[in-house]
Amino acid sequence: MCEIVDKAGSIPAKAVNELVFVPSADLVAKTVRRIADGRQVFAVTDGNVARLHADILPEENVFVLPAGEDSKTFAQAEKICRAMLQAGLTRKSVVVAFGGGVVGDLAGFAASIYMRGIEFVNVPTTLLSQVDSAIGGKTGVNLDGYKNMLGSFKMPSHIVICPELLSTLPSREWRCGMGELLKTAVLDEELYLFVQKNIRALVSRDAIVTAKAVTAAANFKKQVTDEDPTEKGRRMILNLGHTVGHALEKCDNHRLSHGEYVLLGLAVELRMAGTSPECEESLRKLLKTVELPALPVVDARDVCTAAKSDKKNSDGKITLLGAMGAGKIFVCKCGAAEFTQKYIATVDSLVREGGLCYVG
Repeated sequence: MCEIVDKAGSIPAKAVNELVFVPSADLVAKTVRRIADGRQVFAVTDGNVARLHADILPEENVFVLPAGEDSKTFAQAEKICRAMLQAGLTRKSVVVAFGGGVVGDLAGFAASIYMRGIEFVNVPTTLLSQVDSAIGGKTGVNLDGYKNMLGSFKMPSHIVICPELLSTLPSREWRCGMGELLKTAVLDEELYLFVQKNIRALVSRDAIVTAKAVTAAANFKKQVTDEDPTEKGRRMILNLGHTVGHALEKCDNHRLSHGEYVLLGLAVELRMAGTSPECEESLRKLLKTVELPALPVVDARDVCTAAKSDKKNSDGKITLLGAMGAGKIFVCKCGAAEFTQKYIATVDSLVREGGLCYVG
């Protein structure tokens, strides 16, 4: 089920992972209040959202994080939980995340462990979180540079999506979101055709086209995560490009945003897995329009070491995902030596072809 909210709309009771599409920013706070239905609300946000969208936040019980990936730590989650305790939250209270992926992951993780779990609502304010990270209940923090090594599955009751909030995003954050949007498009043929047709409008932030893409991507992820909430099967496809992307992120010390590493991961991992040339060429045109970031100069053996810690791996093999076409995803497993060889050969060929360039 998903819901379109207007001034006369209503919120279903006892929802789980429900999408609530809000057409304008002035309805966000009202929608959250109606979801809470008189219960105590504890908001988690970051400094950027607190500055740019103060009007969507409640008047009290607002925990403001420093913006950025460095906040995604267990120590920060502990601070949130301590603030929740000091605010007098009970099991009937509601934690609401106002922000991007870091805020949503931290707030959701805190909600999952406070008093063994209280209700969690996500209000994503970035393109990446609206099309991907806010949906499906994955929460967590980083450990020793590895992404989301501590975490839990904690489904939000509602995800309140308002594309109008995206108007304040800086260009780099927009490209970050385009990484996850392109990933999702490769997984769904109908969305891929829409993105192909409207890629320039998406890059230039056309509001109508963006809202349609966000709605389609969010609905697709909801469908997948409802079918496989704890990633025992099909949900694995949502990690397309992430084995290499996360490994590069670790090796590069998070110098770029997560979505930028996903863009690089899509370019490299799809070829490493043996993606069909037609599919790869089609995606390469989209990546060129979005503009790939420069590839960090890191040792292939270090990339392999980081990839070996990926949560999709099994049987001592590293899991890569490829595509024979939009919506036609397959799994490729390889050992460490094969991964390293594939990575070196793939990067060399992509640089020669002009599909990638190195930093500097």
